[in-house]
Amino acid sequence: MKLEVQNIDPEVDFPAIARCLFESYEDPPQNFFHISFPINGTSNEAREEAIKEAAERLKQWHTDDPTSHWQKVVDADTGKVAGGALWNVYEENPFANPHQVPVTWFPEGGSRTFAERTLEDHVRPRSEAAQRPHIYLFIIFTHPDYRRTGVGRQLMSWGLEKSKQLDVDIFLDSTPYGRPLYEATGFEYIEENVTIPKTQIEDDSWKEIEKKVGPFTFWLMRRPARG
Repeated sequence: MKLEVQNIDPEVDFPAIARCLFESYEDPPQNFFHISFPINGTSNEAREEAIKEAAERLKQWHTDDPTSHWQKVVDADTGKVAGGALWNVYEENPFANPHQVPVTWFPEGGSRTFAERTLEDHVRPRSEAAQRPHIYLFIIFTHPDYRRTGVGRQLMSWGLEKSKQLDVDIFLDSTPYGRPLYEATGFEYIEENVTIPKTQIEDDSWKEIEKKVGPFTFWLMRRPARG
């Protein structure tokens, strides 16, 4: 098996990237994934529609954001996407003039409010610790068929090299599954972040997404540029 790291072609790659992303976070299931990429229903048709919407949104985010840098790992024998990573390279402090992406993938109401507050809580530790130019690993994933084959390390190499080139730290928010990889590549723990959104008015859609997602924990981690 030959696995190759490649830059993406935004015009054609996002459908395959989105599918790999969903299959990666479905095995094992990670409830927080629903905040950014919900499936509205239980049928296969609903899942396929969610993957299609995610591909379109990821492409739009990438096109609109000059800090966005995607890489993919491809199985050279089959052409299948084995994993991917999105890095945001901030050459200026992104929190000097913060911009929040509208949560348009949920309808107006409690579910959208829940997602908005969850994302606000999620970014808070980094907004306090990274008030300077830095690199942020927004997402990284490996398809279940390619785990323990070095895909994660291949994807991490791009960010580590860019960090050296720019002499800036890398930040990320780690799940329990990802923390061993990050610690092995020199990341240090900064803060535990348990996300439990609150509101004074809980409508049915708030309660539904709260039940589906529940509280979840990330760890803010940092790797010094000269680490």
